[in-house]
Amino acid sequence: MTTTDKKKLLKWNTLLWLAAMALPAAFSIALASTKFPWPMVLPLLLLGPMLASNRMLSLAAGRTSEGQGPK
Repeated sequence: MTTTDKKKLLKWNTLLWLAAMALPAAFSIALASTKFPWPMVLPLLLLGPMLASNRMLSLAAGRTSEGQGPK
């Protein structure tokens, strides 16, 4: 993987984390007046970006999580 590809992956990883930090604030404002317990589903909504972030970081590091076995 080239340095340019690594920089792209790290940039997208940063954008994912910024979006993940802004998501709770947006939900707090949008759903403040409802009786729906939105903080309970927040971890489920953040699971996808977390897994994508882990995949991007493992690709940028140069190895995949499947290829790592016991040494």
